Formats: sequence, structure tokens, C-alpha cells
Amino acid sequence: MNLGDLDIHIVHNNRPQLNHVLTDDLPVTPLNVRLEADRTPSFASSTSDPATVVRWQTPPSRIRSPEHSTETLRPDNYAQQIGVNEAAYRSDTPLVGVRFDEEQIRSNEAQASRRDRNMDNVSLDSSPPTPIDDTPYIRFAIDQLTRDEDIRAMQRPSTTTSSDSYPVERIVPDNGLGYMSAAEREREALALIRKHRSSPAEGRLFAFNATRPLSFADAPVTNVPLRQHRTSDPEVFIPVHPPLNTPRYPDLTFVPTMLRLPSTIMLSCLCLLMIAALMFCAIYSSYNHGLVAWSGGIYGGLYFVFSFLPQLLAACIFIYVQGVMSAMTRIMPYTLMAMDDVESRTNALFIDIFPRSMLWPKWQGPMIINVAYSFLWLSVFTVPLQGCLFSVVEVDGAWRWTTVQGVAWTLVGVYILIFVGVGLVGLFFTSRTTGLMWDPRSLADIVALLPRSNCLRDYPGTDIMRKKEDIRYKLNLRSDRLGYWRTPNETQGLFYCVGEEGASTRQYTLNAGKLHEKPSILDDASDVEKAAELYNTNTRYRYIPWFLRDTFVIFWTVAAFFLLLALFIISFLPSTAIRNGFDPLVDVVSNSAGWSPANFLYSFIPSIIGMILYLFFQPLDMAVRKLQPWTELGRPHGAIAEQSLLLDYPACAPLTCTLKALANGHYRVAMLSLLSFLFILLPTLAGGIFFPLTTPSGPVRMIPNLPSFYIILSLLILYLFGLLILIPNRHSMHLPHGVDCLVEIFSFVYGSQILDDAAFRAPKSKADLATRLMAEKVRGERNRWAFGVYRGRNGMECLGIERLGRRGVQDVMVISGR
Repeated sequence: MNLGDLDIHIVHNNRPQLNHVLTDDLPVTPLNVRLEADRTPSFASSTSDPATVVRWQTPPSRIRSPEHSTETLRPDNYAQQIGVNEAAYRSDTPLVGVRFDEEQIRSNEAQASRRDRNMDNVSLDSSPPTPIDDTPYIRFAIDQLTRDEDIRAMQRPSTTTSSDSYPVERIVPDNGLGYMSAAEREREALALIRKHRSSPAEGRLFAFNATRPLSFADAPVTNVPLRQHRTSDPEVFIPVHPPLNTPRYPDLTFVPTMLRLPSTIMLSCLCLLMIAALMFCAIYSSYNHGLVAWSGGIYGGLYFVFSFLPQLLAACIFIYVQGVMSAMTRIMPYTLMAMDDVESRTNALFIDIFPRSMLWPKWQGPMIINVAYSFLWLSVFTVPLQGCLFSVVEVDGAWRWTTVQGVAWTLVGVYILIFVGVGLVGLFFTSRTTGLMWDPRSLADIVALLPRSNCLRDYPGTDIMRKKEDIRYKLNLRSDRLGYWRTPNETQGLFYCVGEEGASTRQYTLNAGKLHEKPSILDDASDVEKAAELYNTNTRYRYIPWFLRDTFVIFWTVAAFFLLLALFIISFLPSTAIRNGFDPLVDVVSNSAGWSPANFLYSFIPSIIGMILYLFFQPLDMAVRKLQPWTELGRPHGAIAEQSLLLDYPACAPLTCTLKALANGHYRVAMLSLLSFLFILLPTLAGGIFFPLTTPSGPVRMIPNLPSFYIILSLLILYLFGLLILIPNRHSMHLPHGVDCLVEIFSFVYGSQILDDAAFRAPKSKADLATRLMAEKVRGERNRWAFGVYRGRNGMECLGIERLGRRGVQDVMVISGR
């Protein structure tokens, strides 16, 4: 638009007036127009600069001279109210960064300016209407009636603010006043900016802090007065910290039990006890030429104490450490989103929320957490090292149990690092604002963070994307925040959700007597290719974790079968029977420090193999756990909340998960979780299964402890069985893309009308949320949810989670792949 010949003044009645100024002092360049790419600008200007965008045009008959009465748009204390943006206010720098292709914008605005001059000349030359047009006031009344239903539910009193403060689409005809076309032209300019915007440099992004144009995060709401709501204020999100210890606003400091101070102290004490025991054994053994005399053979009590008990104790600590790492992974994205630093929040949506296998760890988080995670990861080697901690040495012609000094002190160093890692975790989460009211263990907990969110406008199309990298490309440079919010409209109060600082609230339009969310400017209702993708079975069922694909599952099963068959043949064939032992091939005699190559080789290596098998099975178990809710939602008739949205298998302890799955009838999940826990016995028993003994015929051979060997064979048979039960009915686990991070889950609910349901509207606790979801209807029926194609809040078709049987809405179409 060409604003070079327009001047705007504000009169007492808070209505913009348009005067014709014949001057060329204001050049027509893109820099003269300040457009915010993330929200629709308000109709009334917030400044009197020549760069202000004219939203409508007042008929000449209602033009008043600016000399009569004007208002100052920025009060004297406005700079103090802005707080952290005071510098931006003084320098008159835009508070929200705009990314666009300047050449494209310059070309389009030059064409628009020529059209605007012609239209302005026509409108200014025409004679003004004699009667006073009250259409703007009628529009204001309609705006009041078509506000967000959440706001209407609060029964807030009517205000005297301009209708611009209400982001609702105008439904009254223009009647020749001329400003509706101007608004439409500006929306087209906004769409063009968003279409051609490009990512700014990283340094500029964080130096400019474009996502926080209005921030009061550094002061509690009780100490920061709300700004006087003006007609020019947009409905933007402003982060706040409510008063502490108030029932109305619970503290956002929830930490899972595994990460709380008593838990970390207990784990630290276990590490200290293990360190003390190892040091005692090492020191006592070196000064007394061993610990105790050898007796009882490999089936006696001392053999169990020195060959199996250390691994069992180490396995207990190892499972505890795994629980801590799992809880850390689960809440780390929320913790990052609760931070005030924009850079810390940038990648939070793309961080995994489910535990990863320790075979291929991934470090995602602050430096202190990455260091702690690295130290805790070293616990993988504790069980195999404990298997070769003790050996026998000859002292004065008698054999005695002794401590292998090198292994003992290596274990001391590893447990010290684990102790430090636990301390770092406890230090990080003590009094930490995690942004959580309760533990986000299920899909319902995640969905409850979104009903008031303003950050979902960029998600259309992400539901059918192939992988997380595609979604990251679309939602680049985001820094969504989790916490309490307010808007400049003080009647709305505080609310809790995931939001974007400085972005506008959700906008609605009235269609067929009902409120519908406005489609995003990026939406394209005529996108035939997208519609085809939504109903394409290849899109709906194209993703499953790589290790659960048909090729790999069959390969794992066939490989396990043949390896197990070979082990049985070698173990029980008369010529190679394992009960007769085998030649060690390396030296079996221990030196003065207790080191024996044969003892280390046939204790550490079998235990490492057992640990690899244990860690390899865990991703299979976790994948089935996290996909079970989606499997239930994909059934033709959907599923009730307890069977889908409220399932929390990934966050459960192994035995707890087994019991819950049995109660829900999910027998595959129950079996896999039980096996995943039992397989910790593989590295535990394998570390003490072989021991060098002198046979009656003379030579020294590695003899197995047959009871432990038979237990291992039984566990390996169960391992094969666990792989076999993965083969059937895996098609229902498929999704359009993964659900490992928050952004992937958000992509399946961004347009769902469940975000407007009362069940997810500001629950006060996890029990409150569960009670709402499990409540029965008047006729005793239960709500059911399904995963399929539905018409979203913005009127567009989406693929994701929706409630079945919604009145007046087309039901969900569940796509069946077979």
C-alpha cells in the first residue's frame, strides 16, 4: 500500500480518521510498513508514525481536525511497563522480527500502491454520504457476540475498546465505506510475507529475541501491574509468574519421584556403599593375600557369593540408574520449554520424550544434563566388570579367593562417576521450574497442554509429513514456552498452556451460526494433493520404527532361531558337550594382583554379550509400549480413554507395566515388558557361568556352572518367543510418522476439536483430567476416541485424534489398511 499521502490522527472517540496530505516527504518503500508475520495487526494503530498501516478509511463527513483533540498513544510510563523491551521502545525498533523476501515484497507492494492510489482518488473525490453510518458500531456488537467461547464462558463484562481488539472475521458487508478492502489488502500482504519469508541468521535471531516482544517473565504477576488495556493492544500472549503457593495457580515445579531429592540421595548412598565395598575388598585382599579359602567347588555357597552376588547387586543399581535416565528423558523437553532463555527452548519440541536404548545413546539437553547422562551411561559396564571381580590365587599351596585389583579400582572409578552424575541430576532438578503440574505420562497429559495454545497455527500439513526432519523444516526456529500466560485484556486472567510469546490468540469466525477457528493464512483449502494424502493408506500406514519393520523382525527371529539351535547342538552333542568343559586357550594362572586372562575372558565377554542382548530387547519393548495407545485409537470403533489416551506404559516400571497391561487385556505388552525385565539375568548369570578347574584327567578346563547355564538357555528360549510375538498384528502400529517427540504428537491434535472439549479445559490435577475423560454420559455411554480423518476446528480436513459421535460434525473416518 502507498501510505505516502496519508496522515493518521487519533481523536477522543478512539476511531481513526483519514486525512489527505499532499506531500512527498514519505517515500513508498517496504520499510514504511511494519507488518507482524505472526499475527494480524490490530485495526487501530499503536503509533502515529508514518509507517503505520491504515486498516480502514473513514468517510470525509466524519473527519475531524487533529487540532481539536488528540490522544497520545504511548503514555509516559509506557517505557517502564515494557520492561525488558525498553531499549526497543526508545529506538523505535519493531518488537517482532519479520522474515520475508524483500524483492518479492517490494514488487508486490509497488503494484498494490498503484491500485490504492486509484481507489483513494475515487473515494476522496466522491461526495460523502449525508447520514452518519453506524455500521462500525454494529460490527462492534457482532464482534462481542462472536468472541472465543472460552471468553464468553467467563462472562466478562463488555468493554469500550475498539472492535479491533477482537480477532473475529467481519460478517457485515462493507456498504461502500472502503476500509474492508484495505483490510483485505493488508491480509494479502501478510500472506505474501509469510509465503516468502526466509530464516534469519542464528545470531540475529537470539540477539533480537523476536519471540518475546512483550515479556514480564522476570517479575511475578503480583509485582507487575497489568497495562491499561487500550484499543490498539493485540490479544498477544505475555508470560507471567504467578504468586507462589496459591491454590488457584499451582506451582509448576513437578518432578517425577525418581528425580526428587530422596530418590537421588538413595541412589547416591547405594553408589557409596558399592564404592566402600569394592575398596574394602581390594585393600583387604592385598594385605591378607586373599579374602577366604576356596571351598565347596562351583556349586557351593562361596561360589555364588563371589561369582553371582556382585553382578546381582550391580544389576539393581543399574536398573535404578535406568529409571533415573528414563524419567530425565521424559520431562526434559518440558523443562527446557519452561526456561526464560529463548535459545534453550528452541529445540525442546524435537527432543525425544521416550527413553532411548543405551546401545545408541543420544545426548539432548543442557550441558550439565549431558555430562550427567554420560556418567550414568557408564553403568552399562558395571555388571560385566563385576562378573570378573574375583578370582582364585594359590597362597602357600592353598587356593584362596582374591580380588582382581585392576577390575576393582576400575569399578571404583566408574561408580564415582555415576555418583557425580546422580549428584548433577539432583542439583539440576532441585527447586527447578519444570513447567509441569503433574507427570506427563500419557497422551491425555500432553493434549491437556494445548487447548488455550496459540502456537498451532503453523501446524497444518504436519500430520501427513513423513519424518521429524520435514516437520522441523516447516517449524524452524521455534521457541515455544510452557507456563502461565496472560493477555493485555486483564479480564481474561491467567491461564496455563504451551504458547508462543508475543503471538496472537486463536481467531474465530462465524459460519452457519457456529464459531469456527479461522484457517491459517498458510492453509490451502483447494490443495487436492493434500486431500489425496489424507485418504491414502500408504500415508496412513507408512511409518513404524525401523527395527519393527517386516524385514528386520523376520531377520531377528530367524537369526535368533539358528543361533539358539547351534548353541543347543554344541552344548549337548556328546563330542562337544558343555558339561565336559573346554580348553581355555589362554593362561589361567592368576598373578599376585589376582589377574587371570582366562578368568577375565570367560567372565567379561559372556556378560557383555548378555548385556547387549538385554539392551537390544529394550527398544522393542518400548516401541510396543508407546505405540499401543495409537493401535487402540486406530480401531474402527475407536477406544475409551483408559484403553488409549490414559495409557502410560512407557513411563511405568517393568513389573508395573506388566500388571497394567494384563488388566487392560494388552497381553503382548505385558509379556514383552516382563521379558524385558527378566533378561537382566542374562549378563548377571553369564558373568559367573565358567570357571577354570583342574579335571581328573589332568589338564585345566573351563567348567560351566550347569544350573546357571540351564537358566540362561531358558531365557534365550524366551528371547526367541519374545521376537516371535512381535510378528503378528504389527500393521495396526503403523502411523504417518513417528511419535517420539512433542512436535510429532502435536501434529496429530493441532486441529482436533477435542481441544475445545470440557474434558481438557484447565484440569486442576491428573485425577481431575482422568475423571473427566472416564465420565459416563446421560445414557451410561462412554466417550470414544479414534485416529482418522476428521474436519478440524479451522474447517480443514486433518489426520489425527478426534472424539467419535460429536454432534453436528462429520464423524471420524478411520482408514483401514486391510
